[in-house]
Amino acid sequence: MGILYYTRHFSLLACLAAVLAATRGWSPAIGVVAAYGIYGALHASTLAVTLRAQPPAGRRMRFVVIAASLSMLSVALGLCASRIVGGSTGMAQTALLLSMSSGIGAAAYATLIRRFFGAHLTLSAIVTVVLGCIVATLAVLVSGIYLKAGGLWVAISWWFAMSLGLWVHDGRRGWR
Repeated sequence: MGILYYTRHFSLLACLAAVLAATRGWSPAIGVVAAYGIYGALHASTLAVTLRAQPPAGRRMRFVVIAASLSMLSVALGLCASRIVGGSTGMAQTALLLSMSSGIGAAAYATLIRRFFGAHLTLSAIVTVVLGCIVATLAVLVSGIYLKAGGLWVAISWWFAMSLGLWVHDGRRGWR
């Protein structure tokens, strides 16, 4: 069964994605780090409200705050790495930096989910989830969708990759 009501979780993610896509033009320019903090908090909130076992509200709130902070940190690390690497910002360098940010964020977030809520995620499951998040991020980059909505589509694809990985490795555990 897993730790989440996965149907509700994916439905909430789809609704959030639709609302964010529809209201994209109305949002103020707050910077990429702050935007990803909000995206991280939104995904963590959907996870916290769709848990099968409801831990205390304080624990769920700490999870959301830490998840948002991890999201901001992974983007900030990517930005710092881009300054260190320097040079021209070609597609290969952008892909490398996005992969690094996506992978570090996914690994930290999966570990956080495991620690906070007891998800059945082995090390190999976390590696698979991380690779899925990297592939989803790179798919947005290669497709060029990010040119229309910036980082929103990177975040949305990452949300679904993370949740799908969680569903496969935690949610379907009893089906094997």
